[in-house]
Amino acid sequence: MIEKWVEQCRKGQTRAYASIVQTLRPKLLVFLYRMTQDLEMAEDLGQEAFLKGYRLLDRFDSRKGKFSTWLFTIARNLCLDELRKRSHTKVPLDDIAEAMPDHEPNPQAVASDVQMETKISEAVRRLEVPFREVFVLREYEQLSVGEIAEITGVPEGTVKSRLYRARLTLQEALAPILDA
Repeated sequence: MIEKWVEQCRKGQTRAYASIVQTLRPKLLVFLYRMTQDLEMAEDLGQEAFLKGYRLLDRFDSRKGKFSTWLFTIARNLCLDELRKRSHTKVPLDDIAEAMPDHEPNPQAVASDVQMETKISEAVRRLEVPFREVFVLREYEQLSVGEIAEITGVPEGTVKSRLYRARLTLQEALAPILDA
């Protein structure tokens, strides 16, 4: 469906891009938030990625891959540029509502779940950027190794090794918590 909207945009039906944005925005913002741990920055980068994608639409080649993969590549590059510019790291502020289940468990269980989610988010945030990006794209965005390789511009073997190292690093970082 997205590729159809892309073709409509190329034919001058610019409103079709709104459908693309509406469809891809949630996944793109989650990816950017998990990379930056900053909701405002993620929203800014997402908006910039969609604008850049629109401006560069004539450069998209559907024979080389999906539009969503191309757009994620744009977003990833913008994100990495921004992370390089910012020398300091931000402390993640978890969305507590997202961590809360639909039913009402006891307060201790909620506090424990929120603490665990916070510790996992902190461990992911501490990963070096190349490892964090492949981990987020694979585990949170459910992209294939091939799609991740296309987005990051590295061979599939490199994606696999980075994913392995990211998982190993997280396992080591979270072992004391999980063993408790």
